[in-house]
Amino acid sequence: MKSKTSYNSSNSNNKPKAKSHNYILLLAFFVCLLMLVACFAMLAQYSGNIEEEAARIAQQNIQNAAYNLRSGVEIYKAYADNFGATLLSGSYEDEQDFSIQMHRISRESRFGSITWVRYYKLGAEFNVNDDEFDISMELPEILNSIEKNELCCIGAVPDRQFNLSSIAYCVPLHNFEYADAVIVFFWVRDIAATTEEFDKSYMNSRLTVYCTPEGEIVKILHAEPEMNIREYGDIYEILRNELNDKLFVDNFRVTITNGSTDTYKENVAGDDCIFTVSSVTENNKTLLSSVGYYKSADLYPTGYEILRAILGTLLVFFIVVIVVTLFVLIQRIITRRRHAALTDTNLVLGSYSRSKFESASSEIISRNKATMFAVVVIDINHFSYIHDQFGMETTVKILKYLELLYSRILQLDEVYGYADNGRFLLLLHYRDLKTLEQRIYSLVALASEHSSQMTDSVMLSLLGGVYTTEKNLTSSVSKMVDLAIEAENASRFPYDFAQFRYYNEMLHSSAVQNDYIELHMESALQNHDFKVFYQAKYNILEKRPDGCEALVRWYNPELDEYMQPDVFLPLFEANHFIVKLDHYVFEQVCLYIEDAVLNGLPLYPVSINASRITATSRDFVSFYTETKKKHNIADDFLTIEFTESFAYEDYDKLRETVNVLHKNGFKCSIDDFGSGFSSYNILKELPMDEIKLDRFFIKEGFSPDRDLKVLSSIISLARELHMKVTQEGVEHQDQVELLKSLGCQVIQGYYYSKPLSLTDYTGFLDNSKVI
Repeated sequence: MKSKTSYNSSNSNNKPKAKSHNYILLLAFFVCLLMLVACFAMLAQYSGNIEEEAARIAQQNIQNAAYNLRSGVEIYKAYADNFGATLLSGSYEDEQDFSIQMHRISRESRFGSITWVRYYKLGAEFNVNDDEFDISMELPEILNSIEKNELCCIGAVPDRQFNLSSIAYCVPLHNFEYADAVIVFFWVRDIAATTEEFDKSYMNSRLTVYCTPEGEIVKILHAEPEMNIREYGDIYEILRNELNDKLFVDNFRVTITNGSTDTYKENVAGDDCIFTVSSVTENNKTLLSSVGYYKSADLYPTGYEILRAILGTLLVFFIVVIVVTLFVLIQRIITRRRHAALTDTNLVLGSYSRSKFESASSEIISRNKATMFAVVVIDINHFSYIHDQFGMETTVKILKYLELLYSRILQLDEVYGYADNGRFLLLLHYRDLKTLEQRIYSLVALASEHSSQMTDSVMLSLLGGVYTTEKNLTSSVSKMVDLAIEAENASRFPYDFAQFRYYNEMLHSSAVQNDYIELHMESALQNHDFKVFYQAKYNILEKRPDGCEALVRWYNPELDEYMQPDVFLPLFEANHFIVKLDHYVFEQVCLYIEDAVLNGLPLYPVSINASRITATSRDFVSFYTETKKKHNIADDFLTIEFTESFAYEDYDKLRETVNVLHKNGFKCSIDDFGSGFSSYNILKELPMDEIKLDRFFIKEGFSPDRDLKVLSSIISLARELHMKVTQEGVEHQDQVELLKSLGCQVIQGYYYSKPLSLTDYTGFLDNSKVI
């Protein structure tokens, strides 16, 4: 089968118009989306205003109830005062006559609904029938009010039957023969009487009651039947049953006890509800409180009806937008399918497009499962230059010649197509690689012969990549084409023949690995699969720990193993993901230091690597400085390590960065010193606090004497420049002794410690060894 077919494609001039239609549709969709977002934002603000208005109404209602309660308390205080004045103005034959007349007067309605009276004389307490009352059973609040000797409301207290149905007042009787004071008890329900107007304001509540600071309900103003409320119940228990939230009930109790006025918004069984309280106090003591429990929608029904209407309208509008969008998308899909059918053939050459080539190749491969095939990508070398310099006519002439050439060399069940920009695609079957190479070589030779026939003297050369199905690395033709292109572009692999490269297993394993890394790097960062390890450093001159270097490892939870940094860091440098990773590592280090300070754990300075990409990013200094401040890290505790290769790329840029870091409390270090080409320039140009010598310096060279002199001179020079010297890669005792004799201050390597997890590192610090 050959790819040469009849031309039946649509006119390419329609493409700009189709693109403009796409942009208009996309713009319209985003405008609708923005309108929806704006509407929902305004709706959220309006909803907040409705909730605030409902809370205001609830608070106003309960304050009215509290005002009504206070008015009753004051009215009955006047009753109690008048009662005391009446007792003082009376004439009595003896104490028994006083008791009889006091009992009679207490029954008169002009003094309100007095339930009981007790009087005090010379530290003893008596009932109205002159029976002495056991004063040890009296409430402390009553005894305290008597000692103050002033008219006051004591609050809701137990009467002789020990139920909270009465409120007591202390009335002093100054210079009175028969009593020093009387305690007058009234019915709470009468003191808290409400008018019809007040009663109506409670009808929109689920529950409105008067209660004592202890939570006992003394009067129910309103309660919905399903609340199952009774007088003398416990308001705190009711709220606990409604919300199942102990913290809320405890806060509510504190509000009542303190005599405060407050409003709480809570969600109960899916309904937004408001709980509000307002108390009546006297002498910094809560006497009684009014408590309200409302559904927000019942308080401000008009606002919530409008809100529901708007939500319904927006929902309908949103559904319409979605339906219209889906309709347009479906129409676009249908149109694209029709367009694809029309564009299976290249308009200029009449050959298969890439998509048609891939579908035709898939059919051929599926019919010939025992046959080995090769997907060959053939590019015209310097195609853009040929097109620009020699024009469309010459370019088309070359393409048509190659198209004719490929059509003539194809055999049964082979196909070719034209992708774009001078790139042809071929599916060839073969018995062995040598035969395949000969066929492709003949193509290159024929193309070269054609160069001599070109009127413009164009020297035509071809290059490309080959993917073979011999190893069965993939079954997708589209992927085969991509891998053949990848083989062509792979600069690390040598030519297999002429200017064509095979996609081999080495390239495959590298590509698969890179694909895995790039597909999983974002999720690994979110899932904290990147783990920070800490490799301790040791000051061999002062014989003490000298901090550590933070290193990153990638943990694969599926395989339960770590990926080493040299596998993924080069790719992260290339795709700039290294910036996110560096930021993540720095944040984790700061969290560790902050936690260690708070918990009093052993702690030493930490060095953190900054890649070239990170160090040259616009927000490098600001991010590291703000993160350091956020976690309260002390100055000079963190060291930023820069690679030597970055240093010699731009001394001025790095010098400026180092100076700003110094001002913000960071120290700076050059890592892998000695591995580059301008190490001494670094010592001269950059104000570093530390140099870390590459392990190259302690490896044995061809002359131990020369090794010693080079290492000694660098250590001496660095110390004269007031730089700390750290030697990396120390693994043996003789290396330690040598470095100590040369004046090297700090070592880092497996001799002292390997990279450790945070848990192991903190344990290592607890048991730090002296070497």
